[in-house]
Amino acid sequence: MKYCHTFIILWTLLFITSCQQEQQRIYEKVSPYSYEDTLLNLDIAISEFNYRIIHRSHIGQAIRDRGDADFPLSTITNFCNITYAKEMMQINPQLINDMPCNISVQEGEQGQIIISTKLMNIQVDDPAEKRFATKINTTLKKVIEAAIE
Repeated sequence: MKYCHTFIILWTLLFITSCQQEQQRIYEKVSPYSYEDTLLNLDIAISEFNYRIIHRSHIGQAIRDRGDADFPLSTITNFCNITYAKEMMQINPQLINDMPCNISVQEGEQGQIIISTKLMNIQVDDPAEKRFATKINTTLKKVIEAAIE
């Protein structure tokens, strides 16, 4: 029975640790600009880093259109760099699930405009994959910083 309790405690700690690591993958900043201006700045920042916008999902507006007029606006912008996508797939084809890159802009509490992204996992065994993920994460952070400067 003693080993069972130890196992449960270790499993619980592992679960909590993995959840905390997942939460740390969200990179988020508050924009000093309006919602619309933040989206425009994001478009410029994405192009300055040699990415191409491939889709924009206006989630908040879609919810408003269905009858919840006060729902906070939120938009997800999907963008990609084909050269990076090729490099990523050559390292690990499963990484296609991390493409395209996504950055969200949303109305937060108290009128704040939040801009955020989910960073790639760098807790991997393959050194090439870790280097690639680190490079993309750095770029994602720089895109967000450029959009709010």
